[in-house]
Amino acid sequence: MSFLEQLQQLPTESQERFFRGGGEKIYNSGAWLPGAEDGFRGIRLIRQGEVQVFAQVDGRDIPVYRYGKGEALGIRSFLFPENRPKLRWQAVSPCTVFELDDKAASSLLSDEQTAAPIREIFELAAHLRDLDIMLAIHPLFRTLPEEVRCRLFRHAEPIALTPGQTLIRKGRANEALYFISHGGVDIVRDDRVIAHRSAGDIIGEVSALGFAPTADVRATGWTDVLAFTRDDILETCRHHPAFSAKLSSFGLGGFGSSA
Repeated sequence: MSFLEQLQQLPTESQERFFRGGGEKIYNSGAWLPGAEDGFRGIRLIRQGEVQVFAQVDGRDIPVYRYGKGEALGIRSFLFPENRPKLRWQAVSPCTVFELDDKAASSLLSDEQTAAPIREIFELAAHLRDLDIMLAIHPLFRTLPEEVRCRLFRHAEPIALTPGQTLIRKGRANEALYFISHGGVDIVRDDRVIAHRSAGDIIGEVSALGFAPTADVRATGWTDVLAFTRDDILETCRHHPAFSAKLSSFGLGGFGSSA
C-alpha cells in the first residue's frame, strides 16, 4: 500500500490538515529536487511521474529505488535527520510533487487530533525507506540491478526475534539468507560467542549455499531480520555472477564460516 493510500484511510480532517500545509511543484525530467543543502527540509508526495533516489556512499551516487505516484520522499530524513547516508532525488520523468516543509510537518505531529495516526504512517514509510537504502548500499546487494534487488526485497519475509531467540541452529538445515534490519545477533559455538552482527549485516550465507551451519545464531535483543529463501538466492546466483561471487566471498571469509 502506497503512502497516499495509507493517508486516504485516515479521517477526512487529518487528510485535509496534511494537504493544507503545503503545495505542489513541477519538476522537469532530469531535474534534481532541492535537499537540505538547498534550503528544503520536509516531506514530498509524488502526485505524477517518477523520482530516482540515490544514496551518497564514498563520494558515489548509489541508486536506491525509483518511486512513483503515491509514494513519499524525505520522511526518513525528516524524522531522523542524523541518519546516514545522505540522499539525493532526481526526476526521471516530468513530475508533480506535493511538498510539505518541516514546519508544517512538525505541526501535524504536534496536533493532538492528527499526531498519532500520521506519525504511525510516517514511521512506517521511514522504516521501509531505511530498508531500501540499507540493501542498496550493502556490498552484496549492490552487485544487483535495481529491479532485481527490489524484487528480492519484496519477496523477503520479515521476522521479529525476541531477546535470546535462536535464528539458526548448529547442524540443522537452514533455508534462508538473513539481513538484519534492526538489532543484532551473536554467533555462538560451544557456548562461546565468537562473533556479533548488527543492523546492516547478513547472516546464514554459508548455510544458504547448502552447507550445514557450524554455529548457533541468537538474537541479543529485540531484533528484526529479512529472510530471503534459498530458492530465491540460488536463482539470483544463477543469473547474476557478481552476486554469486560476492556471496561466496562472504561465506568463505571472516565470520562467514560460522553460519
